[in-house]
Amino acid sequence: MKKEILNKILEETNSQAILLYSPQNRYWFSRFNSSLGYILYTKDESVLFLDGRYITAARESNSLVNINKVLEFKKIYELLNSEIEKKGIKKILFESDWVFYNQAESFKKFLNAEVEGYNFDCVRMIKDQWEIEQIRKACDITHEVFLDVLSYVKPGITEKELSNYVTNSFLTKGADKLSFDTIVASGNNGSKPHAVPSDKIIQEHDFVTLDMGCSYNGYCSDQTRTFVMTSDNDAVLKEIYQIVYDAQELGIKAIKPGVKTNDIHKICYDYIESKGYGQYFTHGTGHGLGIEIHEEPYNSVSGDKVLKEGMCITVEPGIYIPGTGGVRIEDDILVTENGFDYLTTPLRKLQVVK
Repeated sequence: MKKEILNKILEETNSQAILLYSPQNRYWFSRFNSSLGYILYTKDESVLFLDGRYITAARESNSLVNINKVLEFKKIYELLNSEIEKKGIKKILFESDWVFYNQAESFKKFLNAEVEGYNFDCVRMIKDQWEIEQIRKACDITHEVFLDVLSYVKPGITEKELSNYVTNSFLTKGADKLSFDTIVASGNNGSKPHAVPSDKIIQEHDFVTLDMGCSYNGYCSDQTRTFVMTSDNDAVLKEIYQIVYDAQELGIKAIKPGVKTNDIHKICYDYIESKGYGQYFTHGTGHGLGIEIHEEPYNSVSGDKVLKEGMCITVEPGIYIPGTGGVRIEDDILVTENGFDYLTTPLRKLQVVK
């Protein structure tokens, strides 16, 4: 599938080669992770160029895919130009959405071919079966961690302590790393969608928003749950929770191939607005996820992509009221042939931690 995607780009642009430079796109294509490297792709051959830090690991890797040849470089342009000459390449595309200006200028100056930028930000939108399995596993680990959290959390610990517990739990359960910095927002801090865990003590009756995820084999999960400590007697936040829950339910049920991503956002926003809280829903409803925690397509006002089978997206409406607190519920969803499937697991209903 990945070669088909790149071949289509070559045909559309009348190019003979693609130079993948970003670590994310190189991993997507080859399943080999390195901070620096290059893949020169043509319809006939894919060459991975690595420096001495990674060359042995690549040559010994059992997971490397789509690569015909691995070459060690010291002077990268000499090696690239040698391949360009051998293959008769006249035009090369690079990732204009990722490459910095000075690097792009170097490509144009030192490569012996016409060099043109191309926006690759959509090439990873549709996942193959292996990619879906990694995301699902990351989501399964995330659910296990959340169950641990419900057993661990209690009034009197700080947001930072809970965040540290989440990190340790992820690593213990087999995650490679966190997919982003964990968000813990308790009490009034819940009004800040991306609150940073603080020394604030989690208290009885606090609503606590926990946004967390992990990376497994290079693919991310992203789940948000809001739970409440000891009792759910706060009528305002309890009402808000139900509104967010219902809005998310409507958004998720609308997911199927052919639906525009901004329509998912509109469905969630319009419901929250109808309940009088539209001004407190201050972000997009979701995003694609995969190798990066945020990638195309985006479920937002400006989202212009059409959902297709194999896309993995989040649906995460929220309401945030300064001085009161907030609620967000987020799940990872796979677009299927006729609708959707949950990648994250249950416990979307409000959990009361006794």
